[in-house]
Amino acid sequence: MAGAKTRNSWTQVWVLAVFLTAGLGFWAPGYLKAHAWPAPLDDTFIYYGFARSTALGSPLAWVPGNGFSSGATSLLYPLLLAPFWALGLRGAWLGLGAAVLALGALVDLDRSLARVLGEARATRGVRLVVPLVVVAIPLLDWSLFSGMETAFFSALLGRAVAATDAALAAPIERRARAQWIAGAYCAALPLGRPEAALVGAFLGVAVVHGARSFSTARSSARALLPLPLVVGAQFGLNRAFTGEWQAAGAVRKLLTASPFLSGEQLTLEVAKNLAVLASQAFLRACGGTVGFLAWLTLCTAGLVLPRHRRLSLALVLGAVGALVLVALNATARFQNYRYAAPSLLMLLIAALLGASSLAESLVKRGSRWSALGLAPPIVIALLAPLREWPKQTRHFAQASANIAEQQVELGRRLAAQHPKPQRVLVGDAGAIPYISELPALDGLGLGGYHDLPFARASLHGDAATVELIERLPKEDRPDWMAVYPGWWGTLVDRFGTRVDSVRIRDNVICAAEEKVLYRARFDDLAPPNDNAWPDARDRLDLADLVSERAHDLSYVRGVGGTVSATRNLENGQARWDGGRYFPDGVRVQFVATLAGLHGSRVVLRTDARAEDGLVVDVSAGRPKAALRSARLSSRGCTDADRWCDLEAALDTEDGDTLELTPRGGALRVFHVVLDAQTVK
Repeated sequence: MAGAKTRNSWTQVWVLAVFLTAGLGFWAPGYLKAHAWPAPLDDTFIYYGFARSTALGSPLAWVPGNGFSSGATSLLYPLLLAPFWALGLRGAWLGLGAAVLALGALVDLDRSLARVLGEARATRGVRLVVPLVVVAIPLLDWSLFSGMETAFFSALLGRAVAATDAALAAPIERRARAQWIAGAYCAALPLGRPEAALVGAFLGVAVVHGARSFSTARSSARALLPLPLVVGAQFGLNRAFTGEWQAAGAVRKLLTASPFLSGEQLTLEVAKNLAVLASQAFLRACGGTVGFLAWLTLCTAGLVLPRHRRLSLALVLGAVGALVLVALNATARFQNYRYAAPSLLMLLIAALLGASSLAESLVKRGSRWSALGLAPPIVIALLAPLREWPKQTRHFAQASANIAEQQVELGRRLAAQHPKPQRVLVGDAGAIPYISELPALDGLGLGGYHDLPFARASLHGDAATVELIERLPKEDRPDWMAVYPGWWGTLVDRFGTRVDSVRIRDNVICAAEEKVLYRARFDDLAPPNDNAWPDARDRLDLADLVSERAHDLSYVRGVGGTVSATRNLENGQARWDGGRYFPDGVRVQFVATLAGLHGSRVVLRTDARAEDGLVVDVSAGRPKAALRSARLSSRGCTDADRWCDLEAALDTEDGDTLELTPRGGALRVFHVVLDAQTVK
């Protein structure tokens, strides 16, 4: 017994030493390069922001006062980071808490895998290489030690695999409880990474398949039902507080959410993502063809041999499924392929299970030394990726320096401003608001601001983002911006005054070398609850996604876009407005919400001119009913400095579907108003 305890103690020392050495291999050069605790991604600071808000009593908020946000990819991870902030690890030093969590998570993963591999003599050698296998691929290590949720997810995945294995092996009197535990851990996986819901489902199916004499229906309820309940609860939470079923990251990053990608373009982007990920995140990351084949051989052994077949199959299917989902991510080819990390983890665990099964099989067929035949593929799998180590550690260090010199530095400069900014608009939701500790608005929507759909608006262009800013009370509108000019051309040109900037060299991770600080003025926006049309019975504000959603606006996918213009109102006041552009002949539909009142006039606000020769056909009605129609013309638009309101008589009522079709040219429309006035 004493010998076993000593052996276990030395094993624990070995495991911790391997993980700590691997971590220091990234943290040390990162610290020396960044002159602070390294964070190679601005997204790392997004988690720090959520952790700070949680410690300040606003859980699941990006910035206190902005309300619930679905922008944290992992709901659980910032909750674990929060105590470190509360204990005094502020600023970039919260990364030290993230490092402690990463080491603890990896040790926990090792323990889970040790439980799965068991105490058999044949697998003791495999158990010793478990920590080496976990950190064998430098590309994966980059993510594990980046301060992101990857290491935490690895612990969740390990526990789900161990719980599934325990449920498969449990005696009948303990099998039901074991199935419940497995179902709980599988359900927790998407709280670590959303695409892990697939591997959670496959592991649950493995539990049901191996239930033996147990009822399939009851086993399914225990092992499979918790997962959709957790995912459904997450969707419901998003919907209740943000108005979107999907998380902000999914809205912002999924290619399927883009309003301007055609089906052919979407297919091409997904194919490109898959090709690049397969080549760079798997083939090259594993050490080239030889290394990848070694890993593939070990995974195949797990699929062929019966010992861990169910687990191996679930992990391989989960890895492939997660990779396909990741290919739908518009940023999949960036940020050092970190989105492939969950799939890599699943394949590494499948390889370990294959190595264990192969070792046991070899021992059964020969002497205990027969397991040494397993050494070549393991050695190749471990050694082949090592050539990527210098590249990955250099990239980690340089990326950390980029973030520190650009994002963190701008956050410090904003914090030093006098008077204190009331709110800063950012295009990166991480270091700038976290370091400055200022109220912020994320133009890309990952941070979230109550139920305003900034994430979806960012896909439609600057005009849609400004339309949402127009909805904010004047005292909540940003008075500073810290953005990349190339990302927000309309915004900075129209509403910004350049004040300061930071330019970095040897950029490997930031969106551009220069990031600029602007003072912002939104004086030309309409005030909230603007009453420009006091007699209006209904008003559709184009490019305002809240208004468009309320009217069920629809048009051909991939056609048109958002536009903006500044013209004078009747009183001579300048007024900026956002709208949409629709080519000649494209039909645009929306549903009138007149609350039972009838309208006798339709007004289209445009910036058209008489010489444009624009004609717009408008119809109103319901399915299987006669349509009322009218034709509007730009021939009366003679003042180039003022908005032009095209109008015509058109009887409408609540629930009518209205259809606009431009003729003779493109339509730039900013508002559609239905009222009870007579036509002038």
